[in-house]
Amino acid sequence: MAGHFKKKKENASLNITSMMDMFTIILVFLLKSFSAEGSLLTNADNLVLPNSASKKKPSEVSLQLAVTQDMILLDNQAVVPTEDARNIPPESNDPIITKLEERLKACLAAEEEMVRIGALNAVQGKIIVQVDKNIDFDVLFKIMNTCGKSGYNNMNFAVMERDE
Repeated sequence: MAGHFKKKKENASLNITSMMDMFTIILVFLLKSFSAEGSLLTNADNLVLPNSASKKKPSEVSLQLAVTQDMILLDNQAVVPTEDARNIPPESNDPIITKLEERLKACLAAEEEMVRIGALNAVQGKIIVQVDKNIDFDVLFKIMNTCGKSGYNNMNFAVMERDE
């Protein structure tokens, strides 16, 4: 029986070094992709943003104001019904949405406190406004006026990027 060899049993160990390297590279790639593609802005419910050819993306998350057909929201918290803004007479010289102004001034005071304790360098007064594309300009004007009077003069409007 010269053709029969007895197989020698060896314990084969798994070398996981190269597998760990591969998983590390995949993990780093996914983390970089997520942070580069992550959304800085969350859309409010029942909100259809207007389309735009603008490619500019917000550099940092600021105070967010969303205006839907039913409600005005500040950082996703309901502040005042949109109907209250519609009911302000259009012939008013300085249309202010009172409840919104109070909340904005409280947010600005919090920002000033952060500057005082050193968490921020300066009060920025930045706000990102998300407005439903079917909202009347009259309502938008009243909201912009209220933001400006409250100290939030640096307004950016959120839009949907249009494919060309």
